[in-house]
Amino acid sequence: MLRLRSQSVRRFRVLGPLPSPYEPAFAERLHERRFRPLAPHEERTYGWVTADNLLVTRFDVDTVVRGEMVAFALRIDQRRVPPRLLKAHLELELEARTKAAGDGGRPGRVSREERKTMREEITRRLLLETPPHVQAHGVLLDPRRRVLYVQSLSRRVLEQVQLLFGDTFEVALEALTPWRRAQEIVAGTDAMAALEDIRRTELGGASEALAAALGARSLGRAPATEEVSS
Repeated sequence: MLRLRSQSVRRFRVLGPLPSPYEPAFAERLHERRFRPLAPHEERTYGWVTADNLLVTRFDVDTVVRGEMVAFALRIDQRRVPPRLLKAHLELELEARTKAAGDGGRPGRVSREERKTMREEITRRLLLETPPHVQAHGVLLDPRRRVLYVQSLSRRVLEQVQLLFGDTFEVALEALTPWRRAQEIVAGTDAMAALEDIRRTELGGASEALAAALGARSLGRAPATEEVSS
């Protein structure tokens, strides 16, 4: 899962205390929020897996500690019935019901509520036949510097990492943008005043970016894209 080639990542500052990766509590918390396979009618599930194999959810010091870093991954499984396939099945069901309900050539009427129920039943049936789309995104934690690296720029994935990591360790994650990092470096020095005079470009965290995108749409503008490469 963890890819060593050059790529883009998102960095976060960890706000709050973390257990030591060498303590059993660290692995236990990952295990509590481990990935669990999709139930028959579920459409989406997610959780932690090891960095080496997305099928392994057993965590200990040997599987997570890599020198000064801690490595694991977020796995997301999602399945979705293609709309065209659902529509085709629904049309066949409607035709069959109309033909069965016909009386002397008069077609049977299907109410909106009946159509909704049919759609839900077909969706549940097709979900059982639909293989999930599997994603795995590497996560690297630097405990000493309190920085989390996520191997994804997807807004939805980043929000999922923020929520799950916060739930797992009872901490918060703040996007470590260039502006935030500059604030940390010059905090308490005369340079802080000069920094405040600079008109900054704030990339924001995953949630902030989502709010900005929604705001742009409400004003009729296309939302700007954001990336941080390293």
